[in-house]
Amino acid sequence: MTAAGPEPSGVAHVAEVDGQVIAPSDLVARVEELLARIDGGEGVPGEQPALGLPSLVTPVHEMRLLHQGIHPPEVPTGGGVRTRTGGVVKRAVRRATSWYVEPRWQAQEQLDAKAIEFAAEAYNAVYRVEEELERLRQQNARLRLELVATTERFRRFQDEHRAQTEAVSDLAETLAGVAMEVEVRSLAKEVAALLDRLGAHGATGAEFDYVEFERRFRGDPAVISAAQQHYVSLFPPADRPGQVVDVGCGRGEMLELLAKEGHEVLGIDTDAGMVAACRERGVPAVLDDGLHFLAQTADASLKGIFSAQVVEHLLTPELEAFVREAHRTLRPRGVLVVETINPRSSYALGNHYYADTSHVRPVHPETLRFLCEQVGFSDVVLEERSPHPMLAFREALPEGPVGGAVEALLESVFGYQDYVICATR
Repeated sequence: MTAAGPEPSGVAHVAEVDGQVIAPSDLVARVEELLARIDGGEGVPGEQPALGLPSLVTPVHEMRLLHQGIHPPEVPTGGGVRTRTGGVVKRAVRRATSWYVEPRWQAQEQLDAKAIEFAAEAYNAVYRVEEELERLRQQNARLRLELVATTERFRRFQDEHRAQTEAVSDLAETLAGVAMEVEVRSLAKEVAALLDRLGAHGATGAEFDYVEFERRFRGDPAVISAAQQHYVSLFPPADRPGQVVDVGCGRGEMLELLAKEGHEVLGIDTDAGMVAACRERGVPAVLDDGLHFLAQTADASLKGIFSAQVVEHLLTPELEAFVREAHRTLRPRGVLVVETINPRSSYALGNHYYADTSHVRPVHPETLRFLCEQVGFSDVVLEERSPHPMLAFREALPEGPVGGAVEALLESVFGYQDYVICATR
């Protein structure tokens, strides 16, 4: 902005602004008005600002209006020679310098306008983003409040549902308990009557002396000891740690043989007379059920388990449980030795098995071997024992079909009366 030279009387002082002439007082008034509006945050009269346009954009519109209002003042007609000469000189100077000044000014004017518009648009975009953020904050706050309310309602629903479930469960248990109690009482009466018919109070299913029964039908203890002497060698050496348990120890013949070899032994039997007979022989024995005793025994704590003429007294689930518990309680390389009546011998079945009324069913040797292998015993050996004297006639039989048929008949009718399974863990 440059001030012009002295003006003639009657002509207002002027200033050149961006190639145009405007009175300095008008320029100052407009600038002061613009600053006041900027400080007050007012818009430009007669023009609607853009959406969300803040105070920073207002000067752009003001500058545009100011630019439109800048024009050379009208020069009074009929002026003197000096006035006309000054105008001619100014126009001449303007023409002489316009080749240099005007292009740069136009470029600068365009650059300034673009810069102001860019700043206004950027600020306006930031303003809109802030408005959107505020809207999102309010929405987030509403969602949080709704989430809290929903969570509280769900918690109350859970509490009510839990209380109802517990009430229904208590009611169901009460009803089931009442029904079960009635059913158990009825079953207990039926079982008691059935057990009374079966004579379940004794070891044999009948009320008689089982010790005397074994003495008559099993044989003399000395004979039994001689027959069982072979089994002692099947167990690990006496110097190895662990106990050897005789399940169904009877009169204690096997316990006595093992104790003489230096083994730590214990007899288990369900008949009080048998337990007393063992103690009379000087070997330890307890009154207990074999399955119950093994179930209470720690894992891998026994060196050996012996059971003679017992498995035929067990139901099939009990037999499976006995073999499984034996495998669990034996130490590594521990041995299970089981002797029972051989169902392959008809003579043994008719003269020994059915004589004892406590027998449940005979156990086939291959079935018992399979059960031992199934639970995990690593080495299972089957040996048939107690051959009937009639088998001696096989040597006198003639060769040929007739002799073969008679031999097969002798083995089926008489055969081996007992068998033993030796299973190593």
